[in-house]
Amino acid sequence: MDLRKVHFLVIEDSHPTVLLVRSVLGAWGAAVVHEASTVERALDMLTTTRPDLAILDQRLGLDDGLSLLRFIRHEGADPYLPVIVLSADGRPVKVAEARDAGANAFLVKPFTARGLYDKLQSAILRPRPFVRSKEYFGPDRRRRDDLEYAGPERRTGGA
Repeated sequence: MDLRKVHFLVIEDSHPTVLLVRSVLGAWGAAVVHEASTVERALDMLTTTRPDLAILDQRLGLDDGLSLLRFIRHEGADPYLPVIVLSADGRPVKVAEARDAGANAFLVKPFTARGLYDKLQSAILRPRPFVRSKEYFGPDRRRRDDLEYAGPERRTGGA
């Protein structure tokens, strides 16, 4: 996977985590890695830098990173922006919250370089189609086709 032309925005308030992400991305050839440590700065960077992918901390100090993700999905300049959510809390309820906010992927801190690479590969090379409903807009949350379901919202192909 060639990351030389991918523009990243790392939205994270922990400087050591930013340095780690920046270092790992740089080792893989990423040349453009912007960073924001607050929601306000992230909002500015989203419009001025137009990233190809964002890596977002679920908690930004006292702010909620998922509120920023919901803003990106519903009001942002690029609602289709791939977003990988980082969190120190890997409980299923936290994963579900990120998924329901529109995350493309979820990665638990501390993470491995391989774990980050896998999430990047998924978001860049195997993106999920986006779904819009009354309650949700974001990547398709379904991981497999439910062959038992025959209702009006049945998908017509494999997932």
